[in-house]
Amino acid sequence: MKRFVKPLLYAAAVLLMSVSCGKKDPTSCGPEDQRYKYMKTVKNARADLYQNAGFIIEGGDGPLICPFQVEKFATYENTYVRGKPQPFKYRIWGRIFDCGGCPTLTADPFPHIVIDKIEKID
Repeated sequence: MKRFVKPLLYAAAVLLMSVSCGKKDPTSCGPEDQRYKYMKTVKNARADLYQNAGFIIEGGDGPLICPFQVEKFATYENTYVRGKPQPFKYRIWGRIFDCGGCPTLTADPFPHIVIDKIEKID
């Protein structure tokens, strides 16, 4: 019995390390050198995708997609049309962050969104 304990503890340690190292921090939105601060959570919000770079959310928010998710939305249909009533073809759930460390031309918040769930509305 004694000789089974050491390999079991080793296997448990390896498993814990592989699980903890592979996860992305749920509060992060981009590279470590930029500072992203949580602003709010969005649930079941109607939105349109704008040039695969950001969402226009009904009610006024227009966050960019967080850097680590940009590729994920490259194949999604752009539904935003400037100057026309918006169809709001998506429902989104996620978290909006302000990027205080991102270079901007204004002092306004620079919002980014981490999409947790998205549904297309037909």
